[in-house]
Amino acid sequence: MSAEPGVRCVEPDLGDAPIHRDQGGDYALDDIPELFNLGRVESAADDEVVRVALSADEIRELKVMADAYSFDFEVGLIDLCVDLYRFASERREKRFLFEQTF
Repeated sequence: MSAEPGVRCVEPDLGDAPIHRDQGGDYALDDIPELFNLGRVESAADDEVVRVALSADEIRELKVMADAYSFDFEVGLIDLCVDLYRFASERREKRFLFEQTF
């Protein structure tokens, strides 16, 4: 895995390409379950890693909510939501596990 801070999908068949590069703001992947009530935080072996599982349906809903609340949250968080949507919309999987490294 790349040491560059950001978010990637950790599903084995989907590669290890970065989905979202860290923009240095005050937001994190685990803000999505907390602020949007979508997905769930999963445990990771490393304290420097955050994992969140989202279904394809939740990601579609996340995109709608990110558009609706784009002025209420940090730009980096909204960009993260859009990047997750773009990634998922190009695939047929029904569930994704994303990981953020700092």
